[in-house]
Amino acid sequence: MNEKSYRAEMMQYYDEVLAQSARNYAFTSDKKWEKRYREVEPLSDKILKDAIKKADASKSGFFSRMDSANQKLVKMEYAAIDYVNNNKSKQAIELLDSEEYLKQREILAGGLEKFVNKYHEQESESTITSKSVQDVIELERRLAVLEKQLEEEKFTTVGRFASKMAHDLRNPLSIIQLSLENLKLLYGADPIKQKQFDKIDRSIDRITHQVEGVLDFVREIPMTLEKTSLSKVIHESLDSITIPDNIKLILPKNDIDLICDKKQLAVGLNNLILNSIQAIKKNGTITLTNKENNNSIIITIKDSGSGISKDRINDIFEPLFTTKQQGTGLGLASVKSIVKAHAGNISVTSPPTIFTITLPQTQD
Repeated sequence: MNEKSYRAEMMQYYDEVLAQSARNYAFTSDKKWEKRYREVEPLSDKILKDAIKKADASKSGFFSRMDSANQKLVKMEYAAIDYVNNNKSKQAIELLDSEEYLKQREILAGGLEKFVNKYHEQESESTITSKSVQDVIELERRLAVLEKQLEEEKFTTVGRFASKMAHDLRNPLSIIQLSLENLKLLYGADPIKQKQFDKIDRSIDRITHQVEGVLDFVREIPMTLEKTSLSKVIHESLDSITIPDNIKLILPKNDIDLICDKKQLAVGLNNLILNSIQAIKKNGTITLTNKENNNSIIITIKDSGSGISKDRINDIFEPLFTTKQQGTGLGLASVKSIVKAHAGNISVTSPPTIFTITLPQTQD
């Protein structure tokens, strides 16, 4: 295949990948689409720049026009990504549906298609047929919506199963707890038996905690929005946590007002702080920070633990995924659900492990 034709084909491929990734991110807010966009965009840019350098005089103008359209598209696509990261998905979609965006897409996609087809005709090879820009965009929209529907169906199925399991465990747990209290009354003075009772007590507490975690995930709790301060939310999240002596907890120095469901958001932060405590094996620190960015609030929870492995980091918000021997795999999924209910986003990077929550400062 002619080198110019190959380069044009590759640019045509990357153009579709970039457009699809930006649009899917606008529809789903799923970080994997932003990651894909940021990985592919430099490769696409390099191919265009190399094509301009190597093109002869008759073709350099074509590649320069394509490069100009590509730069405008990339600028708008990055702007759309920023909109999503600032909880403005609607504006992101409007930008990607704007006349200017579609115009540049037609220049780039149409020009590349015409160029590739011309070389294939010259070389007596089968002509590549491409969908119109509008057809491609509609296909991208359907794929993004379908992915979102599949994710919601998965959560519903997991929720039903988990709810039934949790409710079925509650009654036997109550009977075990009552029986244990009776045994304590009969044999409580025996130190050997008391140690055994303590082990049973801890086991019951652990199972109860897991059952409550499951129910917290599947319950549809209505949002009660109120104006409060982030410091109050953080302190409420710490009420039920004992910070070990080997761990230093650093809280934000500044405070921020926000509109939220204080109890639910406190539950989410509680879960993240507990995760950080469990990740630190010896001495370490957990640092909470906050800042305002336009109309958004950004909260980070950073710990000095060993971190999350690369092969697991993309799955940690999935229901039932856990690396803990005694975990349910619903804690972080529940946190994500709480953040989403506040029209926010949560992401994680590691190492060091940093959870980042972005929330709108006001709720529409």
